[in-house]
Amino acid sequence: MSIKFSVYKTPRPKGSKDNLEHARLVSRGTKGLEEICRDLSDACTVNSADIKGVLEALTVYMGRELGYGYSIELDGIGHFSPALRTRKISEENGKIRFSVSVDGVNFRCSNRLKEMVKEERPKKVKRENVSSEPIETRKEKMLEYIRKHESINESDYAELNNSTRYRAGKELKQFLEEGIIREMGYKTHRVYVLAAKE
Repeated sequence: MSIKFSVYKTPRPKGSKDNLEHARLVSRGTKGLEEICRDLSDACTVNSADIKGVLEALTVYMGRELGYGYSIELDGIGHFSPALRTRKISEENGKIRFSVSVDGVNFRCSNRLKEMVKEERPKKVKRENVSSEPIETRKEKMLEYIRKHESINESDYAELNNSTRYRAGKELKQFLEEGIIREMGYKTHRVYVLAAKE
C-alpha cells in the first residue's frame, strides 16, 4: 500500500493569473484504538486488552504531566508540550492585561517516524470529489456514522461523502444551522455530534 493523493487547483487571489495546483492526501480512513490494539497484539506477544490498558495509562500519565508543565519525549514517536494561548484584554481604566490559557498540546514528530513515512512513494489517483448523491443522502450517511462512532470531523465527512474538505465544511455548517448536529472542540480538534433532540 502507498500514500494516495489527488491534484487540486490552488485558490488564487483576485486579479492573479497564476494557475497553480497542489497535491492533497486521499485518506484511507482513521485507525481507531480498537484496531490499533488488535494490530499491535498481532505483532507481539501482548494481548489487545493489555495494550489498551497501557495506552489508557499512558494517556492519563501524559495528561497529568503535561498539565503540570512538563514536556514529554517518546522515543521514535515525538515530543509533546503544553500549548498556550494569550489574549490581550483592555480594562475599563485603559490598562492592558494579558490572559493566558492552555490551548491544547503541541506535537513535534520524531525524525525516525518522519523518515519511516517518507520512505513511502506517493501515488496519484483520479480526483473524485464531487458526489452525485443528493444532500439528504449525505446527511443520512453522516447521521449513521455519528450514531456508530459518536462524532464526526470534517475529514471523516469528506471521505464518507467523497467530497472536498471545503464542501464538507460548508455542509456541516448548514447542518449546524439546521440544528441537526452541534460542534465540540476547537480548531483542528473540532468534532460534530448529534444535537440533543436527535
